[in-house]
Amino acid sequence: MSWFEDWFDSPLYEKLYADRDDNEADLLANLIEKELPADQYPKVLDLGCGRGRHSITLARRGYAVTGIDLSKQAVKKAREKASALGLDNLTFHIGDMREPLPVRFDAVLNLFTTFGYFLDDSENAKVLQSVNKMLQTDGLLLIDYLNAQYVENNLVPKESGSYTGVTYEVERFIKNRMVFKNIRFSKGDLTEPIEYQERVKLYGLDWFKTHLHQCGFSLEKTYGDYTGSPFNESESSRLLMIARKTESDNG
Repeated sequence: MSWFEDWFDSPLYEKLYADRDDNEADLLANLIEKELPADQYPKVLDLGCGRGRHSITLARRGYAVTGIDLSKQAVKKAREKASALGLDNLTFHIGDMREPLPVRFDAVLNLFTTFGYFLDDSENAKVLQSVNKMLQTDGLLLIDYLNAQYVENNLVPKESGSYTGVTYEVERFIKNRMVFKNIRFSKGDLTEPIEYQERVKLYGLDWFKTHLHQCGFSLEKTYGDYTGSPFNESESSRLLMIARKTESDNG
């Protein structure tokens, strides 16, 4: 089993990231609305939707949203949230982002660094190929990714905390152009400590420029945060890219 299949299905994932709030999702949604207005790009795919935080925010703003994620637990939670809110313009599916759905969208969103999970660069490039197949001609792809240089310059090696009685210890390190995060949970209702690992490739803007072009996209805009600030390789906290489908990918 891949690290993300095991980790994203764990209820402990929710404990570690419990401080994520809707304000951040609203801030990003404001930028999405500005660049991909719902009247021009009404049908969107949230690729790697997790527990539906961004999908729900966008559905509330009038987009017809499809969310897809490999985690069964995440999709279950997302469906429960959407049902409780009575949103009928939002659906969720379990699936691998490397395998395109038999549907075409006006825009595809890949948010909160839901990219670069695979060891082989060609497998990560398959995600871009998959997106190309799911986009309408002239459709847009928005990728919200970490800024590799910023991560390297500002890495916090260790941190710890607790949530609802469960203690967690996080260790971060960089190896082979990947950033690793080892997470160890203990105490609370756990009978014994349990450990998980996250691993993400440290791709820079040049990597994306090359592979987006190879997969039939033209990179149109870059931003450095959710407010739409210009991207600066050494100072920006994020790397947000907007690319347009210019031709069909045959990969």
